[in-house]
Amino acid sequence: MGKKPPQRAKRPCKVSSCKEFAENGGYCDQHQERIRKKDRERGTAHQRGYDAEWDKQRQLFLDENPLCVDHFKRKLIEAATVVDHIIPHKGDKKLFWDKSNWQALCKSCHDRKTATEDKGGWSYQQTVTKANMQSLNHFEVGQLVQAATGYAFDSLSCKSADQFMITAIVENVVEVSDDDGFVHRLHHSHFKAVTP
Repeated sequence: MGKKPPQRAKRPCKVSSCKEFAENGGYCDQHQERIRKKDRERGTAHQRGYDAEWDKQRQLFLDENPLCVDHFKRKLIEAATVVDHIIPHKGDKKLFWDKSNWQALCKSCHDRKTATEDKGGWSYQQTVTKANMQSLNHFEVGQLVQAATGYAFDSLSCKSADQFMITAIVENVVEVSDDDGFVHRLHHSHFKAVTP
């Protein structure tokens, strides 16, 4: 009898509070319907504002900004193929069309940012939540911070002792870089200051 190939270890469900193991698409059976519902509510790209005018403006922006900014920050060159909203617009048309909120990214950097920062999550059918939007930002560029919420731990794939230096602050959004040089942008409420 031949040896059996080693079994792959089961991975936990992507829902951070869930104790079950992932079955399909990284989620346990219990959370499969939740993901399908979220996809249905999200609507089509056209319903979210990505129409013919967006395609035209996107191409003009990429013609003027041909390199991925995340790769460029790490002194690497990669062609940009996606126009990303730095601060997720979540249906806000003014923010959607604000070119100062646009950046050129390659697909892999954009996919990583979407998965870690906003999890692709807004629905044209739902109202935008204004929770904590008026809170004050007490952080400064150059300050060391740590993850303070489950969302931040998931987004940054970090441990409680990991520290991040703030590289930029835009309104209530804090930008940090990880050890691999990838940039992450999260609302400041997901961080706590490192205390000496």
